[in-house]
Amino acid sequence: MILFLFLSLLGDDNTLYLMDRSLSLLPVEEEFRFLYCKNGVQTTHGSRDSENLYGIYRVKIWMPLFSKIIFEYNLEKEDDYDIKKEENLFKLRWIPEENSGIPLSVSLFFSPESSKSNRYSGMGFGYWENTKNNHFLNVVIHEFENSLTESPISIELQGCVNNNQADLHYKYYKTIKAKKKFLENNDEIGHGEYDAMGLKNTIYYHVLPKISPGLKLNYSKFDSSYISLPEDTLAYMSNTGNLFAEPFIKTKVSERGTIHIGFPMNWKYIKNDSLEYKRKWIGLTLLYNHSLSNHLDLTIGLQKSWRNLDEQKNNETRGVLGIDLKFSQTTYFAFRQGIELDLPLPGKFKDYNNHTYFMLNHCF
Repeated sequence: MILFLFLSLLGDDNTLYLMDRSLSLLPVEEEFRFLYCKNGVQTTHGSRDSENLYGIYRVKIWMPLFSKIIFEYNLEKEDDYDIKKEENLFKLRWIPEENSGIPLSVSLFFSPESSKSNRYSGMGFGYWENTKNNHFLNVVIHEFENSLTESPISIELQGCVNNNQADLHYKYYKTIKAKKKFLENNDEIGHGEYDAMGLKNTIYYHVLPKISPGLKLNYSKFDSSYISLPEDTLAYMSNTGNLFAEPFIKTKVSERGTIHIGFPMNWKYIKNDSLEYKRKWIGLTLLYNHSLSNHLDLTIGLQKSWRNLDEQKNNETRGVLGIDLKFSQTTYFAFRQGIELDLPLPGKFKDYNNHTYFMLNHCF
């Protein structure tokens, strides 16, 4: 029973999970449009299975205050099987006038405590040309729950690059190992250590007129341990790694037609005193997008995935039907429907429903 609940939290009872992650990604052009805009709202909703919904929300607000001081607010919220996070980030940033002066920027930021994360604060220094070309080195101080001996400190390097050859967004962070006290009736009963690292990267090349390769990548790693007192013996250790990546190629095949070929992959590893868990997934996403008008596109396609979960293997196939709506240069809305194609085919029409996703991207 405990193992079943654990696998449910990780989404392993959903054999379509890798295809779902690939299908619920915004087109790379829309992703960069949101990254480069000053104000925006982005959301994706969908059904992971009959009982679990997926939702991601992103909000950006940019407000000039005075002189060269900018106030920024960013919301990042995601609900998935084993991902329940919410981050509200408030930032004061000094930036030079675009394309003039010394391209140096300084920022102060703060994220208050929420139900899903502890508060943190920090300071950053960086290069600032404009919203499409900037680089920052941030020092972040986190807060543990309960008492601690060292506050976790993270070093972050993040930025954007835009030129005639490519668009790039990256974020790398490393949390320096920190120690934490565990108290009971004001007496220390043990202490632990924690460290983490991660990388997010999206790159889209547009050197050739009809062929544009790219990559979306998200990697994270967490290590923690607990030593009990007064025995001073190791009582618990946990190591977790998670990677999702999708190399892709977009090819223009006609004046109105574009083909997207993606190769999604997912790797997850968990090891502690009672469990060693491994999951590997590779897949294929093939989508054809046809422009019916300046505001309406039709998408059809095919997805395939192969999974190895603790040496147990399976594969899945499904079709894709979608509609994309574009309103001027500000609003994008998409509908994606998975269609069951594994043999034998279902006998009832309703059984062809194979997960549904809605996406909205609004920049202003």
